[in-house]
Amino acid sequence: MTSREILTIQFGHYSNFIGTHWWNLQESNFSYDPHNPSEINHDVLYREGENLKKQVTYTPRLLIVDLKGVLGYLKEEGTLYESSKHNETQPLWDDNKVEVTNEETVVPTPFIKSLDDPSETSETTFNLEDKVNSWVDYLLPRFHPRTLNVIKQYTHESTTSPFDVFTYGKCLWNTEQFSEDFSERIRTYVEECDQMQGFQVILDSVDGFAGLGASCIQHLKDEYGKSILSFPCMDSKKTEPSTSDQIKVLNTALCWQHIGEYSSLFSPLCCKQTVLPTGDLRIFDHLTYNSELNYHSSALLATALDTLTMRYRRKEYPNVVLSDLCADLNTLGRKAVATSLSLPFPMAAKMDLIDVLDEFTGTLWTSLTPSCDITMDRNMQSIGLRGVPEDRLKRPLSQATKQISKAAYRCSTVHEMMMLYFSCNCHASPTYLSTISSALKIKEPYPNIFNNNITENGDIIGWPVGTDVKSVPVMAGLHNGRSLSTMYESLHNQVSRIRSINKFHAFTNSGLEDDEFKECLNHLLDCKENYEDYS
Repeated sequence: MTSREILTIQFGHYSNFIGTHWWNLQESNFSYDPHNPSEINHDVLYREGENLKKQVTYTPRLLIVDLKGVLGYLKEEGTLYESSKHNETQPLWDDNKVEVTNEETVVPTPFIKSLDDPSETSETTFNLEDKVNSWVDYLLPRFHPRTLNVIKQYTHESTTSPFDVFTYGKCLWNTEQFSEDFSERIRTYVEECDQMQGFQVILDSVDGFAGLGASCIQHLKDEYGKSILSFPCMDSKKTEPSTSDQIKVLNTALCWQHIGEYSSLFSPLCCKQTVLPTGDLRIFDHLTYNSELNYHSSALLATALDTLTMRYRRKEYPNVVLSDLCADLNTLGRKAVATSLSLPFPMAAKMDLIDVLDEFTGTLWTSLTPSCDITMDRNMQSIGLRGVPEDRLKRPLSQATKQISKAAYRCSTVHEMMMLYFSCNCHASPTYLSTISSALKIKEPYPNIFNNNITENGDIIGWPVGTDVKSVPVMAGLHNGRSLSTMYESLHNQVSRIRSINKFHAFTNSGLEDDEFKECLNHLLDCKENYEDYS
C-alpha cells in the first residue's frame, strides 16, 4: 500500500504535551487483529526500522524540540538502539584522576515503571493528575535516536534566562550549532520516504518556540516545497494580569504572521476562549477538565488532531493527501482555519443516528481556536467523524415506525446521512467528510475527564452510570469562514495596546525593529478585513 509519508515536528513544552497524547492515542488504537484491521494507515506517520539487535522497530516519524531539564528519566538518544554494555568503548583516562559530577537522578512515575515491568507496581490505576509534571511522565511510544532534540542554551522554567521571546527563537535557528544539525535530521527523515506528502508542525506560540518553529517552517517551504499544516498553540492556565501577558500576545502575533506566510494552512489551538491568559475556558457539555493541568487540556487538543487528520491517513482512500486538504481550505490567501471538536459525539443510548440528528439543536461542535466561535453557515470545512457504526444508522424497515417518514431514512451509510445533515443545516458550506466506524479507544494514560453520564462505549444517558469510558465517538474539523475575522480583530486589539516596541528591550535587543512591529499590526488588520469579505 502507498503510504504517502508525513513528518511531524513539535516545538515547545505544551506542544509536546499535545503530541504525547496524540502518539499515545495512535498506539492505543493500533489493531493487531488480522480479522479486524485498522482503518487508519499508520505508515503515514510511523516508520519501520531495525535496531542494533536486528529487532524490527516501529516508531513515530517525528522530531521533538524542548529545553534542558524537561526529559527527566528519558535519554536523549532513546532506548531502542542501545548497544549492550560489554561492547562499550573503554575510557582512555584513569577514572581515579577524574572528578565526575552527576546530575540528580529523576525517578520515572509509577505509570512509566509499569510499562517496562508490570509486576513492579500493584496499582491498577494511576493518579496521573498528581504525578505528571512533564510530558515524559505519561509517554507510551519509544523514539528513534534522532527524534529528541534538547536546546542546551536555555533551561525549562528558568527565571534568570527564560526562552520567552519570539526573536530568541529566530536567533537560535540562525546559529550553525542548531540549524545545521536539525536540518540534517529533517533531511534524513525526508530521504527515507518514498512518496512524502508534507509536514505537520505543532509549536508553542507564546514564547521563543514561536520564532524557532516559524524559522523551521520557512526552511521547510524553501527546501522541500511540500504542504505544511501548522498548529500554533497555547495552554489554558489562567493567570493574573501582568506585563508578561503583552509579551505572550506579541509573540503570538509575530508567530501567526510568519507561519501564515510560509505554511500551507494553520490553525491556532487553545482551550481558552481568547488569546489572553485571563480568558475563560471552552465548555464541553459532557466533559469536566482542569484548565490548570496541561495534562488535561492538551488531551482535548490531541483528540481533535487525531480525528481531523483522518482525512489523509485512511486506508480506504490512499490517494487523498495533505495537499488536498490545504487546497480545499486555503482560498484567496485565507490560510488561517478554526479547529472544532465534538467529544463525545452526542450519540444518545438506544438511539440511532437519524434520531440523534433530528432532535439535536444548536451546533454539533465546540471551537478550539481562540476568539473564534465557529458558525454552522458559510464555511469551507473538512470534518472527520469516527465511532458511529453503520448498525446505529437507522432501524430496519420492519421496525422503522416514525423514522420511515424522515427524508434521512433513504440514506444507506453514515457518510450519506451526515452529508444530508450538513447540507440542510450548514448553508453555503462546502464540506468534505471523512468517516471510519471504529470509535476512539480510551486507555490510560488518557485523563479521566468524562462526566459520569457517559457509558462504557461513549453513549450519553440521563443518569450516572459509574463506569469507566473505554471508547467514544468523536467528530473534529477544520473550518475556514468569516468568524476568523473576530480572531484577528481580538489579537490586533491586544497588540495595539503596545504603544512602542522600544519599551520591550528583550525584543529590540534581539533584533526586532519598530518597522517590523508596525508591519505585524498591519498584517493583523489586513487578515481581519480579508475574512470580513468572506463569501
